[in-house]
Amino acid sequence: MSSHHHHANKLPQPTHKHGPSHKNDQAGDKFIAVVGKVNGPLNDADDNHVEIKLHVGSGTGAGDYRVEFNVESTSVPKDAEYYVLDQPVNSTDLPPEGVTNDASVDYKAMGLQQSNFKTIGNGNLRTVVHSSIDKSFLVTAYGFTFPGNGVHMIHFNNGEKAGSTHANHPGKDGALVIYYKDINGNIIRRWIFLKFQSQTL
Repeated sequence: MSSHHHHANKLPQPTHKHGPSHKNDQAGDKFIAVVGKVNGPLNDADDNHVEIKLHVGSGTGAGDYRVEFNVESTSVPKDAEYYVLDQPVNSTDLPPEGVTNDASVDYKAMGLQQSNFKTIGNGNLRTVVHSSIDKSFLVTAYGFTFPGNGVHMIHFNNGEKAGSTHANHPGKDGALVIYYKDINGNIIRRWIFLKFQSQTL
């Protein structure tokens, strides 16, 4: 990890608040948080994504979900960049299983900076996701819905330049959060943040 994390301890919890949908949201695409357990092996959906199967065993929205997460970017200049942040947490910090539609994640408000991010190379993010998921006991995916209980756009959803074909979605940045125990039995909350080089943080 780099030395840019002096702010890490002050990273706020994601807030859950009700608010109107942003005018640029696509019809049917809602920003949600899905909290569940991994249910089945990871599927390398295509060259750019892995598909994580999550099962929400109880609570609102109980059921099975398909989480599409970018691990590569084959298009130029939209090279993907990522940042992994590990935080020790207590069992009281674990979110309950369920699906909420009032979540909010804001990279800038959380103190993330461009210097935190590094470019994906040689499949290194795919490796991080696979190894993290393998040891997880709980996962939260923040992103937008798509048909078939899917969740995608799990990346920075702001900072687009003028003229971009992608809309900005304030307060709706996607992130993957993986909870696991380290070798000493301590609970670690691993955030995986993702953005594209064309986006300004």
